[in-house]
Amino acid sequence: MALVSSALASSLESQWLVPDGGQYPSSPSDSGDKFAGAVSTWFATATAGAFPCTTATARRSQLAASATAAIQTKDANLAAAQLALGLMGYMAGQVFGPGVASPPVAVSAAQSAIAAVFSNLDLPNSGRANQIATGVYTLALSTIVIFPPVISPPSPVS
Repeated sequence: MALVSSALASSLESQWLVPDGGQYPSSPSDSGDKFAGAVSTWFATATAGAFPCTTATARRSQLAASATAAIQTKDANLAAAQLALGLMGYMAGQVFGPGVASPPVAVSAAQSAIAAVFSNLDLPNSGRANQIATGVYTLALSTIVIFPPVISPPSPVS
């Protein structure tokens, strides 16, 4: 299944930004975990060719730790950089059948999108979710899955 930015935005808004009857997460670690839950569930739907991503959910805790550290930062630009780098680390090395994801190259684009959200506290939650989803989606699209070469046996010599 192809990744869809709007699906991630919807998950971010309902699971991270306004979960549990409209209450924001109670702590940075709770917030980081809810962010990681939304992203890892979404990334688990990714495919490379016919191969689904088999490690997205298993690596959720890695992303949660990175997101928690970023959320604890009091500077919007630093938090955005930390979160973008955490997402890069999460996406790099994901497994798709025999293929492995390379590090995404659009880290600065994701960082800019996230920084725009973190620095504008007046942005409505739907706008926040859409902007961050766009950054994460751009990051995911810039990830290349590398498959091992197919080596054929040598042809017989006639």
